[in-house]
Amino acid sequence: MINNIIRGSLVALVGILLIVLNESVMPLLVRLLGVVFFLPAFISLVNLYMKRKGTPMFPMLMMNVINIGSVILGILLMLFPVAFLEFFVILLAVMLLCFSLLQAYAAISLCRSLKQGLGLLATPVLLLVMSIVLLFNPFDAISTATLIVGICLVVSGGSDIVISVLTKRNTPTGLQQL
Repeated sequence: MINNIIRGSLVALVGILLIVLNESVMPLLVRLLGVVFFLPAFISLVNLYMKRKGTPMFPMLMMNVINIGSVILGILLMLFPVAFLEFFVILLAVMLLCFSLLQAYAAISLCRSLKQGLGLLATPVLLLVMSIVLLFNPFDAISTATLIVGICLVVSGGSDIVISVLTKRNTPTGLQQL
């Protein structure tokens, strides 16, 4: 339960940052994604170079291609974040879609165990609709998309916290693993 509360809090915090910082935060997030691609690939390249003796040729070649590609992608993301913003909004929409489906599953499980109405599905359905809208219409204005994703993340984080607390209080141990 504590992991879900922490995750929900972090998701809500990211949502608040997206709302408050709006358009200015998107290039920063894309640059951070570039760092996430660059650093592990660069470290792996250095490790492969250091341990190249005794390593079979084909796996080493494939790992080098993957790592060099990741290093190049990371550098491009860090240098040209604006070019990747629309892709980044679509990526956020896909992540939001997956998260809304996970929340819908948790809400349905909770509704079954509590014998209540489907009121807990309101938030996951709203998030699902918003993620589909973002996915198929990543608005021309990135600031609008950022604002919508921020609002959805705040709602999603709050919903995750509420579902976690309700799950802990009202369900058998098996369902608490969601």
